[in-house]
Amino acid sequence: MQMKVNQKQIAEKVGFSISLVSRVLSGHADEIGIAPQTIKAVEEAAHQMGYIPNAAALSLKGKSTRTIGVVVYDFKDPFFGTVVHHLQALAFEEGYTLVLAGFRNRVPDDRDLQPLLKFNLDGIIAVGSDLSEDWMSRFDSLPRARIGVGNDAVESLKVAADDYAGYTRLIDYVKELGLSRIQFLGADAAIHRKRSESFKKAAAGLEVDLLFDSDSQHSSFETGEALAGQCVEKGLPELLVCGNDRIAMGAIHAASDAGIRVPEELRVVGYDDIPAAAQFLPPLTTIRQPIPAVTKAVFDAVISGTCPNETRLFTPELIVRYSA
Repeated sequence: MQMKVNQKQIAEKVGFSISLVSRVLSGHADEIGIAPQTIKAVEEAAHQMGYIPNAAALSLKGKSTRTIGVVVYDFKDPFFGTVVHHLQALAFEEGYTLVLAGFRNRVPDDRDLQPLLKFNLDGIIAVGSDLSEDWMSRFDSLPRARIGVGNDAVESLKVAADDYAGYTRLIDYVKELGLSRIQFLGADAAIHRKRSESFKKAAAGLEVDLLFDSDSQHSSFETGEALAGQCVEKGLPELLVCGNDRIAMGAIHAASDAGIRVPEELRVVGYDDIPAAAQFLPPLTTIRQPIPAVTKAVFDAVISGTCPNETRLFTPELIVRYSA
């Protein structure tokens, strides 16, 4: 294991005093007129030796620790994994560290937040929608932002995909196909009910039924299997629009088990465009969330400390593959 590098070792390497090295690494070199070439030499040596500033010491000095807390609502959801991947890339580029915490079964619990309280954080990012959360109030002193929709009564920036805009693009495509009988499948969760409202609004004039899995609040493969099974029993629509890709995949699996061909006899559309969507058989038609734009907007807001209590929406993209 590599030993932690300290300022004394850097000073010995570059041949300067510890106090000078400390001034440079703390950002106060200009206060005593240190030459630019000296600053460069110290910074290059620190980088080469793998120097990491002590976050606790920085906090005591009232400085940024360059550490962001990220709270993930469901580690099992592959969509959230992609979001965290993009956040980590942004943090790396800007020299920040992410501290991850998460909730079991998407239900906020103070015990799950305990790891965050051990760090002097510069901000909080929530990954996942929640219309009733109150846990963020524990971090009132920090810049706070959410990837997804949230409760407007809780002070934080919310950045999400514009579901209505995405479904409007889907309906334009559906009309080109000449389809009119549509079933929306979702978990019994606030985000899926909200998403279904956007879809029904976009699909005004078409025959739309809504079906939710009352036995589960989780948007899983099994949810899609169960809901599609109900559709098979009561009569198939022409198109299944699913609350996310995992539900869509479960629905396709249930259709296949029932001898129903996709897309010849039933078309299926998902939401999110998780990595497996393109690899699934048949490849899944879905609505791609603008993850790069959303994550950058949230990350930039948190590190700049500008997180107004508002919602910003980005337009998603319809990805047409074989399932519809």
